[in-house]
Amino acid sequence: MAAAVIIGEQCPYCTKFRSPRDVIHMPGGAKICTHCEMRHIEALQALSTGQFLGECSECGKTAEELRSASGEMAVHFEGGRYRVMCAACDRSYVPKRKELYGHTEFGHALGLDK
Repeated sequence: MAAAVIIGEQCPYCTKFRSPRDVIHMPGGAKICTHCEMRHIEALQALSTGQFLGECSECGKTAEELRSASGEMAVHFEGGRYRVMCAACDRSYVPKRKELYGHTEFGHALGLDK
């Protein structure tokens, strides 16, 4: 049996390796996978309409699951893209992003500036 070669490109947003066909290359060398780009579009729609129809960008829970669980969601702006997360994923995500939130009023209130 011959060895298989799998070619993948890492998305800088989700850090998952994707097929090169699923990676969008943008001007200036930026790139994003189609899955992350879709999550960004869903977040923009939620911000503009007030109704979220997508899924948590971390755990993948659907909008219906999120509404039935707690109804709370958070929107994060990261690297030029918006991401919507459920409250549980938001609680674990924010402390990991001290470089993003540590020097803000929000980060100070959570003690991330220490």
